[in-house]
Amino acid sequence: MKAITRHKLRKLLKYAFVAAFVAWVLTLFSGDHMGVLVLGAWMLLGLWTGVLEEYLFGRRFRAMAIPFQFLGKVVLVNLFTVLLIGVAWLWNSDRFTMLASDVPYRMYEIFGMAEFYRLLLRVIVVSSIAILVVQVEEWMGRRTFLGFLLGRYERPKAEERVVLTMDLVGSTAIAEKLGDLRYYRFLNHVYSLMTDAVLRNEADIHKYVGDEVIFTWPMRIGIRGSNCLDLYFDVMERIEEHAGDFEREYGIIPEYRASVHGGRVISAQVGHVKRTLDLSGDVMNSVSRMLGLAKAMKVDLLASAELLQRIPDAGSRFLIGEQHVVPVKGKRKEVRVHTVERISTLE
Repeated sequence: MKAITRHKLRKLLKYAFVAAFVAWVLTLFSGDHMGVLVLGAWMLLGLWTGVLEEYLFGRRFRAMAIPFQFLGKVVLVNLFTVLLIGVAWLWNSDRFTMLASDVPYRMYEIFGMAEFYRLLLRVIVVSSIAILVVQVEEWMGRRTFLGFLLGRYERPKAEERVVLTMDLVGSTAIAEKLGDLRYYRFLNHVYSLMTDAVLRNEADIHKYVGDEVIFTWPMRIGIRGSNCLDLYFDVMERIEEHAGDFEREYGIIPEYRASVHGGRVISAQVGHVKRTLDLSGDVMNSVSRMLGLAKAMKVDLLASAELLQRIPDAGSRFLIGEQHVVPVKGKRKEVRVHTVERISTLE
């Protein structure tokens, strides 16, 4: 199963569980009883909402401002949901059994019941909250979202992380050639192609800095299966697969240079009016210096010797080059780095 397919399935399950949880909370406040079958029905509503959002409406609102994206999805999803209920009634138009009762009713009787409109309102509220929660989690990233939700980063936190930074080669010349609008369309095209590789290698996108992208992992996840090394090569393979599209549309095939390092970083929530998660420490400083050396050496990927030592099987799939030394400003200790090339992929 492809990484993007697993991601979509997980997203559908998120919709199902969020919808079920919201419905359960509303039921608690209303004093009603929720049985297993009713809970299952709300989960099905969540799945239905997720299918509509992910496969039908998701991409149609991306050019709009975020509030209008949310509003448009909520309106269309609930419109289709009400339409589905209407189709179910028409399928058996003479008599229809409500979820809350075993007694069948005629359709004109149902439209006159206050219980029907309460159910309809609850459906709209549940599906709307499910869309909001899942979309916010998608925008922020799962680990960052959970960190903010649980207050994990209210105070600075030291943790072991892997950091990979990728920078577009010749970005200034490309921007001048394409112009501002086409250049950012070009960047978004590249970033969209990275999605499958990011999901496959379990990476978090820390931030976009113009034409540079910074990825992070908790240490154990970054070194597991050489995720932090594979990501760069998987991204470049995706770009190579779509080289013809880039050539036709922009006349340019993007190239990236990268550096990867790991160790102790400080994670903290910063800002008041606008809050964001920031990473700081020697690792961030060192990985930036390593990227500068990669540009100067004109090599694809530099990895720190310290990180490579934590990936015992790296030599089985990657060609580790000679060691180089990177002086880091403000530090007496230098960072030793190696060029890395991939010679085989995981089966």
